[in-house]
Amino acid sequence: MSRLKWPALLLVICVGFFWKLVFTNQYSWLDSPDFAYQVLPWYQFQAGEWHHGHMPLWDPNLWGGQPLLGQVITGGAYPPNWLLFLLPLRKGWIRQPYLHWYFVLIHFQAALFCYWLCRDLKRSHAASLLTGLAFGLGGYMGTTGWPQMLNGAVWAPLVLLFFLRAMRGERPISSAAWSGAFLGISFLSGHHQIPVFLCLAMAGAWMYYLWMDRKRFPLLLVFGLFLVLVAAFQALPAYEYGKLALRWAGTEEPLHWKDRIPYFVHQRLALPPISLLGGVRPVILINANPFMGMVAVCMALFGLAGSWKDQTVRLFAAISLGGLLFAIGPGSAFHGVIYSVWPLVEKTRNASMAIFIFHFGLCVLIAYGLDSYQLINDEINKRMVRLLVGFSAVVGTVAVVLFLINKPGDERLGMMVLTGLALAAILSAWRGTRISTRAATVSLTLLMLLELGTVTTHNLRSQAETKTLPMQLADHGDIAKFLISQSHDGPVRAEIEEKDIPYNFGDWYGIDHFGGYMASITENVTRVQANTRARMMYATNFQVGRKPSRPDQVEVFTSSSGIKVYKNPGAFPRAWIVHEALPIQRDDQIAGYLQAASFDPKRQTFVKGKAPELEKCDKAEWASLVERQAGKMEIEATLGCRGMVIDAETYFPGWVATVDGKPAPVYEAYGFLRGVVVEAGTHRIEMQYRPKSVYWGAGLTGLGLLGAVLLGLRRG
Repeated sequence: MSRLKWPALLLVICVGFFWKLVFTNQYSWLDSPDFAYQVLPWYQFQAGEWHHGHMPLWDPNLWGGQPLLGQVITGGAYPPNWLLFLLPLRKGWIRQPYLHWYFVLIHFQAALFCYWLCRDLKRSHAASLLTGLAFGLGGYMGTTGWPQMLNGAVWAPLVLLFFLRAMRGERPISSAAWSGAFLGISFLSGHHQIPVFLCLAMAGAWMYYLWMDRKRFPLLLVFGLFLVLVAAFQALPAYEYGKLALRWAGTEEPLHWKDRIPYFVHQRLALPPISLLGGVRPVILINANPFMGMVAVCMALFGLAGSWKDQTVRLFAAISLGGLLFAIGPGSAFHGVIYSVWPLVEKTRNASMAIFIFHFGLCVLIAYGLDSYQLINDEINKRMVRLLVGFSAVVGTVAVVLFLINKPGDERLGMMVLTGLALAAILSAWRGTRISTRAATVSLTLLMLLELGTVTTHNLRSQAETKTLPMQLADHGDIAKFLISQSHDGPVRAEIEEKDIPYNFGDWYGIDHFGGYMASITENVTRVQANTRARMMYATNFQVGRKPSRPDQVEVFTSSSGIKVYKNPGAFPRAWIVHEALPIQRDDQIAGYLQAASFDPKRQTFVKGKAPELEKCDKAEWASLVERQAGKMEIEATLGCRGMVIDAETYFPGWVATVDGKPAPVYEAYGFLRGVVVEAGTHRIEMQYRPKSVYWGAGLTGLGLLGAVLLGLRRG
């Protein structure tokens, strides 16, 4: 029972710290364009699919359909997210309170894992608690809102916990396997950036320990094997998708898989050295927030001073320094070298986010600082106290001057003064034994929480004071209702003017949306997405916006927000039949065919390479979409002779087809749609998304986790 006491206390503190999210309905962490416009609709779509008994692998609502796991940042491959998606919905909608608790529990998870790491390093309960709170509520975890990035970061303590066990010879094979497995889980989170930075930190740690003892090399192989296996569920679909997609990464033009993100993008997104002043006060924040707070920084410095002879302290100091040097990008010579030679680093365009590695290393030093405080040279302590008092005096003077000249600065200046003076008083009293170690620890914990609260939850906007972005998603419910009502004439797909509706309307309302707020799109869609004929071939039968985009559009509805719905008379049906297939050899021929007046896509198609042999006939024919799910659809068609049935959905590897239950190949018709060759007669064509990359990835991940469990159960 005593083993649960401290984790339970951690949970209570974390929940209380985020009182704005869990004890009221007045605030939300989702009030940001990225979260409200992209993450929330993604989560809504996935929750709906899970509740229909499907694991979502294909998103049919954006850009004619896109692979879900391949995009990575959807978070679809991360098992803890599945628990969120399976929670009860409210009238079909994912509940905001659940999203708030989800966000809080991510931070608790980080705090708990860091607590376990420090306990495994023989730190006291109190020191481990303080460190866990600093990691889970402050630094990168406290200043980052993207759940995908946070979910990748929380596993860092467990990666190091089992790595250090392996280095100490504690069940080394099992420990190395679990270290790699937890790093692999980090890659499942939904963003590659933090896991790649963590890989760099682990590479440095492995080189250090291998330099001391080369006999540890087999453990590195075990670590690498389990990392690759467990990460496969996300890595394989991402690799498949990445080769066939274009990514927007800060350049004027989107990038292909083989294109390196230019170094100027990394330079632009690095952390300028002057931003490091924000380590104790959130000021001059450029690209990332380095804030840790005075309590955390001071105790980490005491950890260095009091336990420098400890090899583990030196390791985490090196990890922290390495993260800092990488985060400042071109401010250090090392970043450019790593960018040039290390795999995947060039794709982590935001170097400033490596500040996470700095924060993580620094947090572990806090536990050593608290436990070794009484062993520190008295002169060092006196200098720290004088520094805190002097710093507080300077900040206080600045605050007073700003007030006197009627230019009030950040209201948190006063809190900085209070924190600095209170920290100096606690350290002096503790050093002079005027307060006990327990009292000092409690005081430091409360002071750190007070300090972190001025940053971590400070910017949560009140939903009672202003209409937040998540609330604005409900403004277009009447448009969605109207579009759904039009489905009696066939499936609906709408073009949506992003200036009028900037979020992923399709995923939020479950309506096909030819568009969307995404970081990448399959290349076959980007080649044609601006072509009017191609848009009509996607069966885009409506446009939503304040103004029509083409003269033939007919206004059919006006919403309460003033946004209108227009009918596209030229939209193709969801399925049609062609009897002529032309071969092309290059992708750059696609635009020419689509623009040619002599090419009739209602009776002709083209495919890359050898075209299938079709027959021409004048008999009556029809094709109709009769059933559609996210990753499955059925078409009934009657043909007079052999032809190709076209499905107005994006082609991507992994789609398989059967005609009357018999396998049939799927062609990339027109370079972007799906087509199946069908003989004369009435047939039922079924298409399903069955991606080998996902199935192989799931199998390898399952194998890796099972192997780690079996090694953990093995004695010796």
